[in-house]
Amino acid sequence: MNPSALTLEHLESAFYQQGFAQFPPSDFMALGLTQEQIDGLVKIGKTEAAHVTALMSAIAGTGATPVSPCTYDFKFIDAKSMVATAKVLEAVGVSA
Repeated sequence: MNPSALTLEHLESAFYQQGFAQFPPSDFMALGLTQEQIDGLVKIGKTEAAHVTALMSAIAGTGATPVSPCTYDFKFIDAKSMVATAKVLEAVGVSA
């Protein structure tokens, strides 16, 4: 089991949790996103959190200790920059 995969999932999960805690749906709607698109982003965030849970369980199941999450400070400026960064993070996740 690759601990780097869990580290990336921790990062992605924290990114979505912090972003959606900081910006209300109205900020995303102001960008022209539909409710369906916003719901899709929220779903991605929940999926990343589920990946963390699954990987931690799988790693612990082997008798190893899962890596802990780091402290992340994304310094979001606005919802637009969050969406742009999400595109980059997801591309990194797919390529990994």
